[in-house]
Amino acid sequence: MKITNVHLSGLGVFQPPVVDAGQAARRGDYSPAAYLENRLTGTCVAGDVSPPEMAVHAARQALTRAAADPTGIGLVLHASIHHQGPEMWLPGPYIQREVVGTAAPAFEVRLGCNGVFAALEIAAGHLAGAAAGATVLVTTAENLGSPLIDRWNSAPGFILGDAGSALLLDRDHGFARVRAVGSVAVPEVEPLYRGGEPLYPPAAGQGRRIDMRERAEYFRDNVMSLTDAAELRNRARLDLIDRTLDEADRKLADMTRVICGNAAAYMVQHDLVEPLGITMERTTWQFGRGVGHTGASDQLLSLNHLLVTGQLTAGDHLLLYGGAPATLSCAVLEILDVPEWAGA
Repeated sequence: MKITNVHLSGLGVFQPPVVDAGQAARRGDYSPAAYLENRLTGTCVAGDVSPPEMAVHAARQALTRAAADPTGIGLVLHASIHHQGPEMWLPGPYIQREVVGTAAPAFEVRLGCNGVFAALEIAAGHLAGAAAGATVLVTTAENLGSPLIDRWNSAPGFILGDAGSALLLDRDHGFARVRAVGSVAVPEVEPLYRGGEPLYPPAAGQGRRIDMRERAEYFRDNVMSLTDAAELRNRARLDLIDRTLDEADRKLADMTRVICGNAAAYMVQHDLVEPLGITMERTTWQFGRGVGHTGASDQLLSLNHLLVTGQLTAGDHLLLYGGAPATLSCAVLEILDVPEWAGA
């Protein structure tokens, strides 16, 4: 989707302290073999801070950095992948009440770790028909310290981390603009994260732990080989990136950095480095390896890191990529100005 009216005027993050992966391996919490293979160094752990509270912190930082009036927000979008609070309660209205406090609606977006990309697409449609000065607040946050998840070992190639992040999107101005954003489905691999689990009753109500290894093994034994699934995703990924770059009127060579999800080195190598013919140093893996996979916050944490560490200048272009099993997403951003807060 070619975008002409979506600017990033604010960016906020809530990044909890990091727990060292090597220490976790030595005390038996993290598989020593996975520690050596994945080359991940740590993950953020929020303790008892809830996801909506992290989202509120990040949203307030985004508004402060943008020097923006929250009453100008016309829509709140909150992306999530795991439980946010009490069952049958909605985190979006809580974030809206704490941050905005007007009658602007708040919607929750559920597209796994691609949630921010989906929110960008929704926001683009909203801003296209909105009045001048309209803004949209996008938030996402996770606390994956749930007893239903083993953050160190439940997901092959990942250590699960806790974090919150937020974007303030403006139709008319900002420090960066979205040139294009898009997603594509790979329906053949939908069962990969479902495995052999029944759709009803929900696993959480039964107290069943989430084990993505078991689900992947079921998929491999009953649906298709993981090699075939990876090939389907690879073709879809390259087609999506090519299409999105074309919609942005840019080429891969124009991309200063490729912002990826926080995953094991071999995954980033296989998914992006080798197919695109780029170096690992051109990605954000070095930063992400010490943060953990934080759901939909990964790319925003990395964008914030690039800005505050002085790695971006006006005119730079960024390719952002995220990939849940059955949906792949990417976006192209153009940095218009390095905001003052990045050097503070």
